[in-house]
Amino acid sequence: MRKLFLIISAFAVIFNSCKKEFDSPPENTIPTGGIMTIADLKALQTAENKNHKFTGDSSVYCVVTMDEVSGNIYKNVYVQDGTGAINLRLLSSGGLYEGDSIRIYLKGTVLGVFNGVLQIDSIDVDANIIKQATQKDITPAKLDSIPLINSNWQSYLVQLDNVQFAGDELGQTYADAANQKSENQMLEDCNGDQIIVRTSGFASFADAVLPTGKGSVIGVVSEFNGDMQLYIRRTSEVTLSGTRCFGSGNYLSKDFEDGSVTSGGWVNYWTGTTTGGTNWGEWEIFGGDVVSCGNFDFNTFTNYATTSWLISPAVDLSIATSPVLTFDNTYRYTGAQLQLYVSTDYPGSGDPATSGTWTNLSSQVTWNNDDSSWDFTPSGNIDLTTYKSSATYIAFKYTGTDVDGSTWEVDNILIKEN
Repeated sequence: MRKLFLIISAFAVIFNSCKKEFDSPPENTIPTGGIMTIADLKALQTAENKNHKFTGDSSVYCVVTMDEVSGNIYKNVYVQDGTGAINLRLLSSGGLYEGDSIRIYLKGTVLGVFNGVLQIDSIDVDANIIKQATQKDITPAKLDSIPLINSNWQSYLVQLDNVQFAGDELGQTYADAANQKSENQMLEDCNGDQIIVRTSGFASFADAVLPTGKGSVIGVVSEFNGDMQLYIRRTSEVTLSGTRCFGSGNYLSKDFEDGSVTSGGWVNYWTGTTTGGTNWGEWEIFGGDVVSCGNFDFNTFTNYATTSWLISPAVDLSIATSPVLTFDNTYRYTGAQLQLYVSTDYPGSGDPATSGTWTNLSSQVTWNNDDSSWDFTPSGNIDLTTYKSSATYIAFKYTGTDVDGSTWEVDNILIKEN
């Protein structure tokens, strides 16, 4: 029995000695090298005044304050440490998120200035970034005056209080989502000082209409060739619901210079035939862009019966004192008069003939009455005091028949204080 036990034990030793020991994958360690701060990077750029490629081992510790998740920036993030803030340009999108505490291994990256913005370029998230922790959010620095924002605040996360979007911007969206075009909107304080809010057409909130009140805005400061800008991270950090200060005094502005009829939340609604441009369309003319509507198809030389509405976004006039509407207009050819309407209960979409209650204000308008030229006529002030609400809509109604129809052009639509 003892002999059998020894034999079995011997086989066990032999079997165990034959088991393969699998190699562990090599640990991916990224050197640290000398530690730098963002202030050190700024000093290096100032001293050398040219692009600097890091060839040795060095690192900087910082926290991500703005990432790419909203789509407002791409292959870019912004970071801060206790000494400053800087922009990072990534070789590939993704991998870094707001609140990430990171170490940037600088070897292979390039320190430089692009369009006035100090940045670390050519960052490979896999090779240059080591995450230390997550959800380490930075509190924005509070600023009470737009003129305080200069290049010293570049790439910082800030909060501006007692600000509002300029009156000329009201009714606009953050950007042109339909055409995925970036746009600038002006944010102002009660002294009339302004800063650009820059928004990408790819941002998730590009098609959101700008809020009309006064309050606070959180964003990251950027710069473009000397013009200070603000990138917002999400609309929940744009809390503009208070009573506006005088500012520029405008509640709605539309001049069609962006080449779009519907940007800013405008609705182009029609019934009937739309062949040959028989709904509202944008046209570039000498001296600028206008919106035009007609019912004549120049391809077939035919008039088509159509009813076309151009409807504004909801305009908050609840805080207005004596709001008036102005615009420029002109027409050519025989046909029905263009009509102007106002509503305080239109739902914002759908057929205006059956949705909402509309009041005809056409009798208050100074209409162009010379069909021999395309010279514009100012409408004069159309009083909207009776129609003050949190959601006031104005609309232009075009009517054409299969017998005749004018071509009307409208430009420089503005709702302001009288």
